[in-house]
Amino acid sequence: MCAAEANPVRLTKKDIEQLIEEKDTSLSSSLSYSKPTQRNRKSKYWSKFSQIYVSNIKQDFIICDSCRTLLVCKSATGSGCMSIHSRACEGKDNELNLSNQQRKLNHYYNSTSTSKNVVPKAIKNAITQSCVEFVVEDGRTFHLLQCSGFVGLVKQLFDAGNLTPSSREVNIHDLLPDPT
Repeated sequence: MCAAEANPVRLTKKDIEQLIEEKDTSLSSSLSYSKPTQRNRKSKYWSKFSQIYVSNIKQDFIICDSCRTLLVCKSATGSGCMSIHSRACEGKDNELNLSNQQRKLNHYYNSTSTSKNVVPKAIKNAITQSCVEFVVEDGRTFHLLQCSGFVGLVKQLFDAGNLTPSSREVNIHDLLPDPT
């Protein structure tokens, strides 16, 4: 038995990183990961981390199960490193939805590519007023405004308006077909 095996050795972070990279050596085969038992687990963060052991000797390091980052974790410092890393980890679990977790900007503002195009209120009111006048003057039902034919006509007129240069005034009667 060598002297290193007689005395429990605490490895450095660099040593453990090398062991993780060198998976085929005899020493790296003594590397193991374990989660604390339910009785010893005092932090909810342990579900995302594993304790590192080398030759069944507990090391002062843990590893993130999501991104495989090695962190120093001593019982004296508590679970602070796990808390901080959980918030920063790209592979974070939605289960750890902490109230102090920083929210992304798109939480407050919708992306313009995914949100509905909003019609300005003044335009919406003017269209509503014109629809009411159309229905009342011609003795039609409001149901007509929901028919696919009417919706298609409105879309076509809208598209024609978009294609017509704004500098050129268009007589609306020129857009409508001749009834004869």
